[in-house]
Amino acid sequence: MVQQDIVETTIIKQQESDSWQERFLYLKHSEFHGSTGVAGILTVPTSLKYQTLSEKVAHEAEYGFPSHKLVLLCHGHSAHKNTVYMPLLAKKLADMGYYVLRMDFRSMGDSEPNRDAKVGRTIAQDCEDIETVYQWGATEQCKQLIGHNLVLDTIVAHSRGVMSMFQFALGRFVPNLVNACGRYVSHGLFEKSLRRNPNWDRDGGFNCQILRYGKMQEVWIPKSETMSAATVDTLKFAEINPRSSVMSIYGSNDAVIPLSALAQYSNLFEGRHTADLVMYADHNFYGLEGDANAGGLPLRKGKVNYNVTVVDRIASFLEPEQQLQRFFKFTKTIQSSWNPAQTFARWSLPYEISQVSNFRDIGGYSTVDGRRVKPNVLFRCANPGDITEEGLHYLTEVLRVSRVFDLRSPKEVQENKLITGVPVYNLPFNHQQSAAPQDLKGVYRGMFLSPYLFSQAYQVMLKNSIAPIAQFCRYIIEGRCNEAESAVFHCTAGKDRTGILAMLIYGLLGVDDDTIARDYELTTIGLKTERKLLKALEDRGDAYFELLDSDKLAEEYHATPDSMCRSLVSSKYEAMRLFLDSFRTVYGSFDRFFLNIVKLSGEDIRMFKNALLE
Repeated sequence: MVQQDIVETTIIKQQESDSWQERFLYLKHSEFHGSTGVAGILTVPTSLKYQTLSEKVAHEAEYGFPSHKLVLLCHGHSAHKNTVYMPLLAKKLADMGYYVLRMDFRSMGDSEPNRDAKVGRTIAQDCEDIETVYQWGATEQCKQLIGHNLVLDTIVAHSRGVMSMFQFALGRFVPNLVNACGRYVSHGLFEKSLRRNPNWDRDGGFNCQILRYGKMQEVWIPKSETMSAATVDTLKFAEINPRSSVMSIYGSNDAVIPLSALAQYSNLFEGRHTADLVMYADHNFYGLEGDANAGGLPLRKGKVNYNVTVVDRIASFLEPEQQLQRFFKFTKTIQSSWNPAQTFARWSLPYEISQVSNFRDIGGYSTVDGRRVKPNVLFRCANPGDITEEGLHYLTEVLRVSRVFDLRSPKEVQENKLITGVPVYNLPFNHQQSAAPQDLKGVYRGMFLSPYLFSQAYQVMLKNSIAPIAQFCRYIIEGRCNEAESAVFHCTAGKDRTGILAMLIYGLLGVDDDTIARDYELTTIGLKTERKLLKALEDRGDAYFELLDSDKLAEEYHATPDSMCRSLVSSKYEAMRLFLDSFRTVYGSFDRFFLNIVKLSGEDIRMFKNALLE
């Protein structure tokens, strides 16, 4: 597990940028660093300039809501945190709601020196610096600075930094990896070094101009530093977690890295790779002398600045919708733990044959302790009341569902269809109160206004649902849920009450918060077929606006009947992350919640985990 106190954060106020968005800081890992640690500039989301939640929501189309996701920008050889596209990209991604850290590797920029000056900056040392950032996001000091913890969502690396990024990703999962002009044939560095200095091998290195502590200095680059990168086996990068998406972006006039590297990385990461070529750009994404600048891009030091184009393309790759679609693609199938050649469908009851929306297997996700949630045991969905005869047969005979847990209130069950042909056990959440929007006016008014207010309603639902949660847990503990006798749980849309129960299951089993939130977000896709529910919400949009009963709130949140309907059916990543934060604030941990609130014993929890983990 990530240690919570191993990285020390020091903010250097006297060296801060003039921008309110930037914090100049040092991150010092107790095992890796000997003095100040690595220097970085943290850019916070632009939407934080708004003081209130309502202002952030009202301006979300322009500036993304503050995220729990961190993007790390890594420079190349003899470079630093403010080279090429890095400041521009930090600002662009901050506009999208990301936290962005651009870092100096050791011996570069403002970071501490190399561990061993005779050895130089090695790939292994770079990986330690990246590991420092990875662990920092989970520390209490990060939480105190930001207000919550951060997950390393993306690394964007340039040139030599690409080697370090991919090497790091062999040991740590990072959802998105962006390769900007990275070398593929590593031993090409030998040829480059000899072209630069024919006596490089004999001399044991070469001198290089590097920015150190604000001044250009001549620094000796030992041969071992070059050898560290020149001997990397890039073929092993194919072993990087298959859920990591890779983007490669190169300049068509790159004279440092052969363009064949773009094709080679495309082949290496086939099926999860996005290739991009910036025409007329060199290795650092600037135009050559005489560039006609057909796109009318800005100039920097007299050269066309194609870094502007690079920033736009990387930002497009990291758009929330793109991330959702990639997660959907990567998790569509679940590999059997017994037979790697066998796979199961996550979306295991197709709407086309069943007329049931948002039906999916909750299994297949890894836990922080290395186990995995069993597939083909527990499923979740929207109300299956309209299930077809073919769908019911598939549900009971193929998926072997022997019990359906209905989390709706008795009133909702009466007003809407109930699945027949399979035993149904009613476990009404929220003190048996209806979760129909017209009944949400008092406690859940925030759900009309923004998904970023869901956590308040979810906390109330959770507090009012302890008894049915305990009953559900008892069913699992007693061993009545397995591949031979699987179960389904649902509410109306399979989003709120179902999402809360799924969160509790995942959390107790040890699935990480990022995965829990991404799985919750899959409901955005799962509900696209729920035309009946969506039509009912749209038809009542004006009524919901009246239920809000507050012109002041409507004005503050720019609320309209349409926006309120969109909010009610939304399942944003950040909505679940905010709920997870508030859950831990109230209950401390999942184990404590189940021990102290649900009143399970330690043995109960062990049996629950054994029933659902493999």
